[in-house]
Amino acid sequence: MAGSRVVVGVDGSALGAAAVSHAARVASARGLDLVVLHAFAADLPILGFGGGADRAEVDRLAKRLLDDGVARAHAVDPSLTVTTLVRDGFASQALVDASRTAALVVVGAMGHGVLSRASVGAVAMQVVTHARCPVLVVGHESAPAAQEGGRVVVGVDGSKPSLKALAAAFDEAALRRASLEIVHVWQPRGAADPTLSAESSWSKYEADLEASVERALASRRAERPGVKVGLEVVRGEPGKALVDHSEGAELLVVGSRGSGGFEGLHVGSTALQLMGRSHAPILVVR
Repeated sequence: MAGSRVVVGVDGSALGAAAVSHAARVASARGLDLVVLHAFAADLPILGFGGGADRAEVDRLAKRLLDDGVARAHAVDPSLTVTTLVRDGFASQALVDASRTAALVVVGAMGHGVLSRASVGAVAMQVVTHARCPVLVVGHESAPAAQEGGRVVVGVDGSKPSLKALAAAFDEAALRRASLEIVHVWQPRGAADPTLSAESSWSKYEADLEASVERALASRRAERPGVKVGLEVVRGEPGKALVDHSEGAELLVVGSRGSGGFEGLHVGSTALQLMGRSHAPILVVR
């Protein structure tokens, strides 16, 4: 990860609190500082303030949320360097701005907002779409913490973003002392699927994919030969297959967009779909 800090957004929601704990674990494991950020837009009527918000009350609320975030982070690692930041304006913009110099941004999948009861919150969607660094989305309060013998899952489709996700997933597995499970989902797109030419065969398709994965991981596997790596090719719908594989995993890693995207697309439909369905936290890599 580039950058020297992990940034996590807090809003008083349960998933925001869980996001702080995850962010603290990541920062501690990588020797990075942690920034706990809270943003406030006074013109959001859903917050009960409106345009005439009492600034002193807003500041007291922000301090309480930030103090709680710092305490949660230090419960993970008392020696962690934690700073706080309050921004006026929308949380999504504040987190996207912070992503320009961050190694990672961490958000809860849902928070306090107009979409807080939806499968994915507006802030999480906007941050994943526009952030300049990887984003970790925490979708469950009880998402499993890193433990030796765990499992990191990564979806690979051969696109450049997915190969970046593969490299990031290997590094995560190494840091967590976990195994790496690589999942490639082959979805037929018609009677004559373009992914298989007339002279190709299923066995050749799998062999070519395995060779591509080996090339992408060659240098990392030489440096960390102890990481157990497995590859599974699944026929089906990508989102469903990755959700199924995320059950019991410590982390699901995906590229921001896949081979089905088009030029200029910020984030793919599969990544957005997984944010509301994955059993594990999702790391979206650019």
